[in-house]
Amino acid sequence: MGIVEKQKRGRRYAPRNRYVAGAKLSEHKFLRVLHGFAESTPIKVLEPTTHVSGKTIRTTYGTLRAHLPVATQRERTRFSHAGVYLFEDESVAPEGRRIIASIERTRRFSRYIKRQAPRVSADDEHLFLLEKAVRIFCALDLRGMEVDDRLLAQIAEAFTALRPSEPLQKLAEFIPGAKPHAHPELRLYEDYRRYLLKNPLGKGI
Repeated sequence: MGIVEKQKRGRRYAPRNRYVAGAKLSEHKFLRVLHGFAESTPIKVLEPTTHVSGKTIRTTYGTLRAHLPVATQRERTRFSHAGVYLFEDESVAPEGRRIIASIERTRRFSRYIKRQAPRVSADDEHLFLLEKAVRIFCALDLRGMEVDDRLLAQIAEAFTALRPSEPLQKLAEFIPGAKPHAHPELRLYEDYRRYLLKNPLGKGI
C-alpha cells in the first residue's frame, strides 16, 4: 500500500520546465510546441502528434510570437542578428519598418496569416509581421557583408519577388553576396531555446 501511495504522489509533480517559469506544460511537450512554432506547423497538425490541446498550443504560439521581438532585442547576436537590423532601442528601426512593409504587401504573408490565424487583430498581425521578419534573417547567411540601408532595401525587395511556394532560403539568390542558411527553422528553434534557458518565459503556460 505504501508503494502505491508513493507512486501516486510521484505522478502529481511534473519535471520542472526550465524554459517557462511555473509552467503546467512539461518541458518535453513545451519543446515539441516550440519546434512546431519554429517549423510554422499549423495547430491542427501539431495537436495529435504532441498530445497537447489545440487551445494550449494556440496560447503557447501566441506567447512565443509576442516574446520573439523581446528575445531578438535582448540577444542581438541570435536569430542571425535580426535584433540589430530590425530594432532601434525598443522600437522598430526605419530600415526594419521598410522590411515589414514589404512583407505585409505580399501574397505569401496573406497565405501565412490565413494558415496560422484566420481571424487576427491589428496588434496580432503586427506580431506576425515581426515574426516573419525574424524568419527572413534566420534564412540568410550575411557573414562578411556590410549591413547597411542598401542591403536592407535589397532584402525587402527580394521578399516581394519571392513566390509563395518558394523557401525563404531562395532570398539569397536576389541579394548579391548573401548565402542561404541550410536550416532556418532549426536556427530559430535553437536560438529561441538557448535564449529561454537563460530567460524563461513568465507564468501562465
